[in-house]
Amino acid sequence: MTRSNVSRSSRSKVGGKASGEPCSCCGIARDPNGRPFSITFDVPDVYLEIHPELLATWGDDPFLAIKDTGFYLRVLLPVKLNDGFAVDFGTWLKVDPEVFRQAWRTWNFPEYKDLTFDGLLANRIEPWKPTLRTRVTARVRDVDQVPYIVESTDLLGKRIVADIWPHAEVLAPYKDLLKSDAPIES
Repeated sequence: MTRSNVSRSSRSKVGGKASGEPCSCCGIARDPNGRPFSITFDVPDVYLEIHPELLATWGDDPFLAIKDTGFYLRVLLPVKLNDGFAVDFGTWLKVDPEVFRQAWRTWNFPEYKDLTFDGLLANRIEPWKPTLRTRVTARVRDVDQVPYIVESTDLLGKRIVADIWPHAEVLAPYKDLLKSDAPIES
């Protein structure tokens, strides 16, 4: 994980700022309304590996094309955690040019609700470092949100999507990002 590539999203549609008593094992407080945490990767990892003078892009979030590298779409990776925690990773998928064009054509139209596509994860998501280039399928769940990763043909990808993970293990790399506000004393 590159620190400059990850942030905490505060968009109400995918999560909010945690408050309440922090967990004794990880120091992070659950969202009182049960919403998942939102951790967003700003760009695909490859973006940061290209020297700025050689970097040529088109678009921005949620569509990004990087010259001589590929086409990327923003998606959410929902991860179920134990003890009432959950996290949605705002990540990127590298997709075929045809998928990119189809998403572009349907994004703001009724056909968007039927959008389903395959791609390769374009961010190293901790604690699952081999996630980069994991093949997954994304599907629109809500027309007001980016597509969600719903399945994978890769063994690790299947486990990430389906299993319930120890929250302390998954959230530990993002602990500073997710720390709850200091309690207000009365």
